[in-house]
Amino acid sequence: MGIFSRRSAEPLLMGGYLVGNLCHLAVENFRLPPLSVDTPESWKATFNSLPNAPKVIRLLLSSDLYEVITVDRPNVDAAEMRAALTWSVKDLSGIPLEHQHLDFFELKVQPAGPKKLQVVVADKRKLTPLVTALQKQKVRIELITIEEIALTNLMPKDERPHLMLCQQQDNQLHLVVSVAGEFVLKRPISGVQFVEEQDDAGRQAQFDFLTLELQRSLDYLDRQLRLPAPSSMNLLLPVELQQWLEPRIQTFFEIPVVQVASVDCDVVQCIAKAALAERPEVMDEA
Repeated sequence: MGIFSRRSAEPLLMGGYLVGNLCHLAVENFRLPPLSVDTPESWKATFNSLPNAPKVIRLLLSSDLYEVITVDRPNVDAAEMRAALTWSVKDLSGIPLEHQHLDFFELKVQPAGPKKLQVVVADKRKLTPLVTALQKQKVRIELITIEEIALTNLMPKDERPHLMLCQQQDNQLHLVVSVAGEFVLKRPISGVQFVEEQDDAGRQAQFDFLTLELQRSLDYLDRQLRLPAPSSMNLLLPVELQQWLEPRIQTFFEIPVVQVASVDCDVVQCIAKAALAERPEVMDEA
């Protein structure tokens, strides 16, 4: 039987967004509260509430659990790439070498110049307890991915660029850019912060700063990456803020704006669903 043959029972697929010591789960047709990964009992209780089926999880790490370091692509064979990258980033990462778990990817669109690789460095001391807890509950980890890559699942996948304005931890805004469903760029929007109970004058002042930062990003996409004008701006923000920003961004930049979060699916749950939608790389069967 081939490894992709259909079996009699499909495994229950989950997306897990790991933020600090909390894991936010997304399961089709289920709404679940944040799950503390510090207590194995809470894993057991949550999984016991789900259908009695083999369980598979696709994990998404929040940005506080890894580093992304840009390096020149080493001139080595594919088999030697990981070892070469280990030495390329060993002095650039804040994680001790013996605790580093390393992976890498190449951006779909790059500026002119030498080819670069994006090296992802995670701390094995933070990942190992989670992996152990899932193994005890007989949950198979199908993949582990990162915010930059998974958030592209919440944007259209045509060949034009698409932007996402996302507010995650500590009210920090980030701009994410994708082309054809692949990650191109993520940058923090510095100096801009929308908070609850902000008065109209304060919010408008933040919006004025935001337009400057967004214009700088659009100029970079045009002049450095040679990309066409983006097709949409997607908002993954608190719902009330999305509603306030949508007409203003659409009018100022003359770009269609899409609200991603909703009353029924907040920012964190949307990101957990992005993990659920992430597809593992499939190698040809030998």
